[in-house]
Amino acid sequence: GVLPLIVGVALGFGLPYLAARHVKENQEGMPIRRVMVDLVATQLAFEAGIAGVQGLDVVEQRTDAPVTAAVLTPIVDQLTDTGDKPTLIMPPPAAVEFVVPGDSTNLRFQGAVNLDDTSMNTFPNGTKFPVTYRVLVDGDVKWETTFEHEGVRPGWSAEHMSWRHVEAGGERGVPVLPGQTVRLETMLADGVDPKQYSKDQLKLGFGGASLVEHDRQPRLVPTPHAPNVIYVVIDTQRRDRLGTYGYPKDTSPNIDRFAAESIVFEDAYTTSSWTWPSTASLLTSLPPDAHGVKSSASCTLDQSLTTIAEVLQNRGYTTAAFVGNPIVSSTRYFDQGFETFNETLGEFRMSDTYMPDALEWLEKHAPLRFFMYLHLVDPHTPHRPSPTQMERLGIGPAPESWPESGLDGIRRGSGSDPGTEITPELTQYANDLYDVSVATGDMWFGKLLDKIDELALDDRTVIVLTSDHGEELLDRGFRGHGHNLYPELVRAPLIIHVPGTTPARRGGVVSNRHVPTTIAALCDVGLPGFGRPLDILNDALPDEAMFETTKGEWWPDFRGGQQLFGLRRGTKTTHWRYSDDPVAKVVRSDLRIYDDQGDPTSQRDLAILAEDEARASATRIREILEAARLKMPGGIAGVGQGGASVLQQIGYADKDDDSEEEEDEASADDQEKDD
Repeated sequence: GVLPLIVGVALGFGLPYLAARHVKENQEGMPIRRVMVDLVATQLAFEAGIAGVQGLDVVEQRTDAPVTAAVLTPIVDQLTDTGDKPTLIMPPPAAVEFVVPGDSTNLRFQGAVNLDDTSMNTFPNGTKFPVTYRVLVDGDVKWETTFEHEGVRPGWSAEHMSWRHVEAGGERGVPVLPGQTVRLETMLADGVDPKQYSKDQLKLGFGGASLVEHDRQPRLVPTPHAPNVIYVVIDTQRRDRLGTYGYPKDTSPNIDRFAAESIVFEDAYTTSSWTWPSTASLLTSLPPDAHGVKSSASCTLDQSLTTIAEVLQNRGYTTAAFVGNPIVSSTRYFDQGFETFNETLGEFRMSDTYMPDALEWLEKHAPLRFFMYLHLVDPHTPHRPSPTQMERLGIGPAPESWPESGLDGIRRGSGSDPGTEITPELTQYANDLYDVSVATGDMWFGKLLDKIDELALDDRTVIVLTSDHGEELLDRGFRGHGHNLYPELVRAPLIIHVPGTTPARRGGVVSNRHVPTTIAALCDVGLPGFGRPLDILNDALPDEAMFETTKGEWWPDFRGGQQLFGLRRGTKTTHWRYSDDPVAKVVRSDLRIYDDQGDPTSQRDLAILAEDEARASATRIREILEAARLKMPGGIAGVGQGGASVLQQIGYADKDDDSEEEEDEASADDQEKDD
């Protein structure tokens, strides 16, 4: 158990102490959870008609309410286990079966049962009806519960309506072996006629149904070929508001200090201008059309994909994530590969609420080989900057015209609503408030650097800093992100510190989605699914980056929900309003092209002058898309009632702002009508 620690010391990574707790943790081993089969995703893929996908064997189902798969939400309560789960919907009486595949002997069937809130609301207050749920293995009942569901009533208990998890032997899940037949059942009480209930009243079933392998392996220590990794993503961080990229205000003294000792990428891009698709890329190295996280209808990170956290965990890394954005959540399976996933519930958490816990975790695990993911949100609305940084940057009180709800309160005109008058005073304060929020995130990044120095970790720790997207600060008359693909939204900071590497600045176009493959190369491990993964520290840069959004707006009508793609090649960037029709003619009205030389902020559309070049870029985009979509998983779940509530609560569901609820299904049809 302690041999890896001794080996680490012998390799030159001497540790200051080996506390008893670390020896104990190492002897116990690190728990590893691998999802071998996601039954809900499999059913979704089968229902979508994905070639080669076999669905579950449906033994019994109602003719008017067949077994299906969807996202189910018992109740919207962010503080209890009642939120969204991709679910096998089994209106009783129903039964499905499947045979356990593979050869692992450490498998458990895991799931949880409940009723959707839309069904509860169809019953009169206080109405009760019991449903029995069963899990059988080779005909033997291994787990059974009768859940007395009821209609909404005053004093309704959220605790009562929490998901009930399948359990056996004091652990979640039921042990199963390869070749065994697992049967899931739902039924009403004896004598109750199921026909008295409509299909809408019985939206219930097994949430998160999956076959999971549980394992343990030793915790290791860092070596020259397996250094520690700290991966910092600053949500909504514009590249051009950092000193290291030429910003004159002192918004980022700590990031600038860090950059002076690191590799700085001059022309890096995100894969999208909003959080869900971009963050999925930052964890998997896949573009959005390969991982499939693209809209509210497709926002769950498929468990068949491999994240950088999973790869490193299998390499002996102790893994942890500390996340301030509520939509980067375990509900959406962004926690894959993280032993610790410290997340927020229902609202944004600024760094001061969880970074102390992250620094404490870092200190506790300093002797071990670790991977830490930090998702800071200080530059994101609602801005809550540090008073210390407000004073340091000389930012005074808000002007009288500043909306009570802050930057999110600035409205675009529509119909009879003239919207918010954008005055120079308003624009100045919007930028000042953003700058001091950037400085707040920088302050906490500085505390992280100080802790690394204090723990003497610098010589064995790789540190990456980037962002998921930027922010429009009234640059083009509005604010927010997700609605377009301009440089302030997709051009990202990308800075990597590798111990012993000479600081440098690298030109050339690159996507920050290549960070996971680069981390994998630094840690001497492969990322499955990539033939020859790109290592942006040592390989030639591709001089090409693609980005997209399903929430796009295309001037002059500002109609949202359009599929936009962008391609950066050399100094030029093409924007294309996409049509799904493979033989559709690319028309000039769907194209824009900008040249960074002389126009770094993309103000002058050159499509009239460079139409052929723009069309060629659209062709290249389609080629990249076709290759990416061959990798896309088939069964990707969307958002449920709980997720929709979070989007509304944090301001993403307002049609007038940077809403992240827009879906891409309408864009192709609407596009064709426009053409």
